[in-house]
Amino acid sequence: MIRNINGLLILPILILFLAAGCNKPQVTGEEYDEIDVFQEPTQTKNNVIEPIVIKKEDSEFTITPLAEYKIAAIVVSKKSHHDGWHADIAPVDLALAWGKMADPEYDKYISYNQSDRWYFYEYEPKSPFNNSYIISHSANNHIIPADENIYKAIKTIKKKEKVLLEGFLVNVKGRYNGGNFWWNSSLTRMDSGDGSCEVLYVKKVRIGTKVYE
Repeated sequence: MIRNINGLLILPILILFLAAGCNKPQVTGEEYDEIDVFQEPTQTKNNVIEPIVIKKEDSEFTITPLAEYKIAAIVVSKKSHHDGWHADIAPVDLALAWGKMADPEYDKYISYNQSDRWYFYEYEPKSPFNNSYIISHSANNHIIPADENIYKAIKTIKKKEKVLLEGFLVNVKGRYNGGNFWWNSSLTRMDSGDGSCEVLYVKKVRIGTKVYE
């Protein structure tokens, strides 16, 4: 009996192709001007947007927008999280740098890394930047995607890419597996240490020329 091997192979290949396509974010627009990573982030106090409530099987999150926030920056480090309530609400952390620190010319002076929910940097004695400038022009951002498409887009971001993120700096409180928790965003770029990270609810992402909303 002769069997059509080609026909048997097409179906699993097609299934894999469709599955891969489902994991890609949907581009919702394109912008061709240069992402200006040398400008300062913009922050405007929120007086309009009401708290956002997210309910899941074992958890409930109340997200309170504090300020509208927009940042163009270089991604200097990225870390994904998979366990616990932090991961359930903010599955990705992005360490971002902007201003003069976004210039590749200065990469040789500074190194970045992340551990757990913390972001660290080290700089050489000959660095043109002092500690104060580095603190005020880099930050760890706990990313809360507004929807699945934003999450898929965030997952595609690579180290050293220019990105533009828009959304809200937020406080989060809620219940997870029977326990209560809170998580507050920093509202200044001048702080460091515990509590200095931005908790960022992202509604729009731009990577290169592609926009995701």
